[in-house]
Amino acid sequence: MRRNALLERMDAIGRSVATHEGTLLLLALGSIGLETDRLDDYSDLDFFLIVEDGQKARFIDELDWLEVEPIAYRFQNTKDGHKIMYEDGIYGEFAVFELHEMASIAYTPGRIIWQRDEALEAFATPNIITQAADASYCYEEALTNLYVGLLRERRGERLAGFELIQVAAVTNVLKAHGEMSDPFNPTRRVEVRHPDVIAFLEQGVLGYGRSVEAAAAILAYIEARHSVNPMLKKEIERLLRA
Repeated sequence: MRRNALLERMDAIGRSVATHEGTLLLLALGSIGLETDRLDDYSDLDFFLIVEDGQKARFIDELDWLEVEPIAYRFQNTKDGHKIMYEDGIYGEFAVFELHEMASIAYTPGRIIWQRDEALEAFATPNIITQAADASYCYEEALTNLYVGLLRERRGERLAGFELIQVAAVTNVLKAHGEMSDPFNPTRRVEVRHPDVIAFLEQGVLGYGRSVEAAAAILAYIEARHSVNPMLKKEIERLLRA
């Protein structure tokens, strides 16, 4: 089963990390972290490696500590880490941080795979706690997404309009619902955790070329839950009819 393969790979990485000087903590996140009940055939590895100050570059530039199986693909997507794929198809994303960086990083609590000292357990829980966004703020953002998106659409910038209306506005409406399953991406697992929004998604995410129709549905959804400024509503409706 892939679930077992992922858990075993994470443990193997932990054993490897333990043999390298300068390593302090390996922290598994997401479904490979504290939510292993979610692991399935579509899961991957997501983890932090915490190292001593001055050691970050070594563990980003050299991935020998990850080569518990042959790595077929690697891509440094940020200054902090890589995306990788092993030859057996197991995919992972990781970041490396020095101890002093951890106080300023927002992340969800994780599962310790390996630690050099028990005092490091505190780093399994972030100092920065993500908070659910204010619903009124999110709805106002969504309304301005609709307005500017419709301007783009009517100008003929259909892709730009699609992004603002069917992605940005929809995402802000999801944020307005409060705490989501993933504080960094409200679209994750929304169908399972919040099935009540599926009908909204079916009307608000219609695809390229249908942004005006989607905008009308999103506006109606927001109006039923939030007071819409009359001037802004008038201008959005004008663009809907244009």
